[in-house]
Amino acid sequence: MEVLTDREKRVLELIMDNYIMSAEPIGSRTIAKTIRNRLSSATIRNVMADLEEQGFLYKPHVVAGRIPTHKAFRYYVNSLLVLRHIGKKELQIFGTLMKPHYSYIESIMEDASRALATISKFTSIVVEPKVNTMLFKEIEFVKLSSHTILVLFVTSSGMVHTRLVNTDENLDMELLMSMKGYMNQKFGGVPFYTLKDGILEDMKKDQENYNKLLAQIKDALETIMGEEDQREVYVEGTSKMIGTPEFSDIGRLKELFQALERKEKLLKLLDNCLKKEGIHVIIGTESDIKEMRDMSIITSTYRVSEKGYGILGVIGPIRMNYSKIIPIVNYTAKTVADILNMM
Repeated sequence: MEVLTDREKRVLELIMDNYIMSAEPIGSRTIAKTIRNRLSSATIRNVMADLEEQGFLYKPHVVAGRIPTHKAFRYYVNSLLVLRHIGKKELQIFGTLMKPHYSYIESIMEDASRALATISKFTSIVVEPKVNTMLFKEIEFVKLSSHTILVLFVTSSGMVHTRLVNTDENLDMELLMSMKGYMNQKFGGVPFYTLKDGILEDMKKDQENYNKLLAQIKDALETIMGEEDQREVYVEGTSKMIGTPEFSDIGRLKELFQALERKEKLLKLLDNCLKKEGIHVIIGTESDIKEMRDMSIITSTYRVSEKGYGILGVIGPIRMNYSKIIPIVNYTAKTVADILNMM
């Protein structure tokens, strides 16, 4: 990343702040007024010309004002941004929309998405964690017929994954209850990614009563853990894009809505942010989703176990108020993690 002079940094920061508020090209007179004429308009114009030459600004039309480039927004987020504290009003909204106790993880995801969209005034997205990183709590069996059982895998945070298992033999309830007690006692608190290996080890031992059922449970686990693209994605506030200057073109707005509907591509992009804990900001063309070339995505991970994370965030125009939105996303992630860890 280029090293800017203090004067260039100050002018760029003021241009960014004014552009975020107005969505209009920023001229030297606007900057001169902001700093109360401590620099002349001519000096500011020279600085702006240097910034344009370095790829931080561009002229959209034959006018005096300039608009920040994607490169400028990246520099702003990395080097110039000063984060603000969450206000009392925002905390009150959180308190209203997020309950202290939940019975189902789905309710947490829904409320978090709603709270994030309401406070940020942009589109929110909350993705449930990958099941293979979560902790196994218990297994339940529901006998549907003589040869069909419903297997319920319950995670420590309350997520439930179900699979139908068809058997060649009639499994009596006594065997199922025995298997349930055995698995819950032996594997309770074990990450799902090691659960399958534990079952395989048991299958190598001489446990004829359990072997066939264990094999089918292992197959069901493999199916669940192989369905990463089928995770639930909670999206709120898509209508909040309507009316923003960046999406006055209905065609562009339609493209964005279609991109949000393509869950697999969105999950792939967001999963890249899971590689490192904390806040991530994806600006414009840094995303490989072409419909989001004029958008930024601010995400944060939320912890559900020692190695288990989910992700949530806000999608909005590149001209977002990052100093306000980043703390909101971060606070939401911490709130979700705290609630999950209390379940």
